[in-house]
Amino acid sequence: MATMRLYFTRNDPEHTILMSANGTIHYQVETVKPAVFSTPTLCISRPPGVGIDGDTFVAEVQWRRGVHHPVVRSHIFDGTEFIEIEVRDFLFKIGRHRSHLRGDGGKADHGGPSTRYFLGNDDEEYMWKPVKGVGYVLLHCKTRREIARPVQEMVTEGFFKGQKKYCLAIEPTTLDIDVIVVSFLIMEKRRRDRVTAESMKMRHLDEDAAAEGGCEAEMTGALQ
Repeated sequence: MATMRLYFTRNDPEHTILMSANGTIHYQVETVKPAVFSTPTLCISRPPGVGIDGDTFVAEVQWRRGVHHPVVRSHIFDGTEFIEIEVRDFLFKIGRHRSHLRGDGGKADHGGPSTRYFLGNDDEEYMWKPVKGVGYVLLHCKTRREIARPVQEMVTEGFFKGQKKYCLAIEPTTLDIDVIVVSFLIMEKRRRDRVTAESMKMRHLDEDAAAEGGCEAEMTGALQ
């Protein structure tokens, strides 16, 4: 089986459409805020006619602030029943839950502080692991086989031919595609939030250094 590529019409994990190379729409993604003081909700759906029995709903993630943790609502956890769980329980860290995740040598497989783990619909364990210059890559915990990764590429055929598009490349797997897409959108949204926050922090530090007139500010300016 060939690698599946889901192209993002917009390079934005909160507002986009995921399409295959032939132009078929697989997922629609939007973030809504029902009321002025409500928290935004990420809504993931299929276009009419694509879902099983006409069901277009895939999942929704309600981003909460303060002491409240974000929650995800979906059928993807057992395939039938609508379940609501906290995102931190769906995509968890080693140590938060007792887990039999094992790596080489029988030791617990720690992928780093930003790595998140989950149990797939196939009862196998997977991890979203950050890779520098790429983003989050999905690996099978036991075999370390790569399942999915984000790619920025020039499309050579199909609906997006000649365009440079951001896509999620998915290898043949027993893991449900809905689970891959939902978990990736959560991880990617959070990653971009952290990058934006860090960028703003560094910008403020640069402004403070320039205002104080220190030698490090002059050096920074000389290197730019």
